[in-house]
Amino acid sequence: MRQKTSAEDLALRLAEHDPEAAGELYDQYAPSLLGMLLQTLGDRDAAEEILDDVFIRVLGEARSFSREGCSLGVGLFMLARARAVERLRAEQSLPALPGYYSTRKALAWLPRAAEVEQLDERQDLLRKVVNQLPKKQRDMLDLAVFKGLTEEEIAAKLGEPSARVGAGMMAAMRFLRHRLAAVTGTWTANI
Repeated sequence: MRQKTSAEDLALRLAEHDPEAAGELYDQYAPSLLGMLLQTLGDRDAAEEILDDVFIRVLGEARSFSREGCSLGVGLFMLARARAVERLRAEQSLPALPGYYSTRKALAWLPRAAEVEQLDERQDLLRKVVNQLPKKQRDMLDLAVFKGLTEEEIAAKLGEPSARVGAGMMAAMRFLRHRLAAVTGTWTANI
């Protein structure tokens, strides 16, 4: 069995026009990306179409990822999610979210490879932290993250006042941010 090549090594190889790197990148990330797209869209044809689109775009921008030292894996997921949300919003006749995904802007705040590796090693703790959120806050975040709904749209869908949705999402993000520091800081965090 061949050892998994890091996304960052693949980004460097893609930037150097290594023809095998594209296939390795696809083999490594396509199954997870397709799963996320299917969860978001619920339509296999649409998910596969976006998956192909994402890989074509990222192959053209690999040099940017390698130059900035950003996680190519995270970039793939961010772009796939953004495309899925754009499609969902269009299908539901919801207005597009302006400037939703721009590679140049995203590169400034995408996590670095070491940060992603650290979080990958602690996925069980991350799940535990997310599951500690009250169900309503998890539902709000799910609608925002996977369905791309705005605060007002979430409020309408859940039958809650917009201010309560905003406060709930802010509380959830504060909790996650605080707990994420514990997850990334130590394995023995009291989570």
